[in-house]
Amino acid sequence: MKTSMWMALLCLPLAGCSLLGYHKVEKASWAPPEEAAAVVFPNSFKEGVHLEGPMMSALEVAMNEFLPPGSELQTQDPDKRMAQCLSRRSSYDTHVLQSGADLFFVWFSPNPSRCGLNEPILDGGAVYAIDGQGRILDRR
Repeated sequence: MKTSMWMALLCLPLAGCSLLGYHKVEKASWAPPEEAAAVVFPNSFKEGVHLEGPMMSALEVAMNEFLPPGSELQTQDPDKRMAQCLSRRSSYDTHVLQSGADLFFVWFSPNPSRCGLNEPILDGGAVYAIDGQGRILDRR
């Protein structure tokens, strides 16, 4: 009996924090050493995508607003696969456009085929305008 009371007292403040929007971001997991040994690093990043600091910051601000860590979309559909798909950040294509020195547009467009779904989505993404200070100016 005492144990359950202590558990309830411990969980109450933790649940309260999550209700206030606090979410602890978990550290990334690491692959086992035998998998890591097979990785060959590139000699150049010339063909890669280059995101400068302010652009990366704008992308992070927009993603955390659009799909905060730990969030799950709710649906009335009994088939929850689409909601689960759209709750994963990896289900979105991301486009970042720098417009001037201090303005970034970040567009998230869903790609449900990454979840094995072929249903069209008419209004599942968003475009954010982010300033160089990391503030959201607008969303469409």
